[in-house]
This record gives sequence, structure tokens and C-alpha cells, in this order.
Amino acid sequence: MNTASRITIASLATVVILASVAAVGQEMEAFPAPDLSTSDTAFGSAAEQPFEPWIHPSMAECVKEKILAAFVIAIERVREVPECARLFTQLGADGEEMLKKALYFPAGPYRETTRCRRSLAVTEVGAGTVWVCRRASFHRDEQVAVALIHEALHHAGLTEYPHDRNGLCSDAINGMVIRSCDF
Repeated sequence: MNTASRITIASLATVVILASVAAVGQEMEAFPAPDLSTSDTAFGSAAEQPFEPWIHPSMAECVKEKILAAFVIAIERVREVPECARLFTQLGADGEEMLKKALYFPAGPYRETTRCRRSLAVTEVGAGTVWVCRRASFHRDEQVAVALIHEALHHAGLTEYPHDRNGLCSDAINGMVIRSCDF
């Protein structure tokens, strides 16, 4: 392959990547994230107005209600149980902020038939997007709160087996959350 062909292929690859990034950007603009600049004063302020998590508009109502109830419990545990807060500080993060900054989306068909078979929610390590499985609506609020804290720990950087061979498995993370957060 000559130099001109390599440059053309590289240029074409760059165009494809840029087009993909632009398409994802346009897709995300259709559902803008909330303005979290006032989140620091939402809880405990003079107005005493509770903070509500951002939930994608297409979330099923039964799942949305479950997230809202579980979110309140999760925030309470992170605030009031020192061991629970310590799970986050060990990762260099603030648990309440990790929960507040999460963006809750409904799990799509692929996740529903794969990852949601064993989980109530799915998050990539370091990401704030939480894909909530529809089956979460059938669980107790406390169980979903455990899942929200579990996913917030991933947002804070906690890895998980098998992606990290030295990481805890999902059940071990849930056990850690249950013990540390007094569930």
C-alpha cells in the first residue's frame, strides 16, 4: 500500500469518527442533562427543598417512582452512616455528590436481555450514566437503594470482577454496601 492510500484511509477513518461523535452529540442534545450547579445547596438549605435525581423522560413511571423512593434512602444512608460515606471517601469521592450527579436512563432491550438478568442497574466505571433495569420496579425500595449506591461507587471509580480480575464481584459489592450502609 502506498503513502497516498494510507493517507486516504486515515482521512476516511477520521471523517467516520468525527461523524460518529457528532451524531452522539446530537442524540445527547435531544435529552439535555440537568443543571447541577445548584445541587450543593439543594439539600439542607433554608428552603429545605429535597434534591431530585435526573431521570430520563422515557423511564417507565413504575421504575421512576422506585428510583425516587430509593434515592431518598440512599442519600440518607450516605449522609447518616459514617461507614457508608467511607466507601466513597476511600475512593476519593463524595457519596452524596456521586448520587446527585448520576443520570438515570432506562436500560434498552440489549441490556434488559443481558446485564439486567442479574442486576437492577448498570454503570460503567467512572461514568455517571446509570442504566436502570425495568425489574427494579418489582423490588423493595431498600434493595433499589443498595443498587443506586452500588452504581454510585462505580461512578466514583470502584471496579468490578470480571472486568478487573482483582475487583470484587457484584454480589460482594452489594454485601459490602448492605453491611456498611446498615441495610
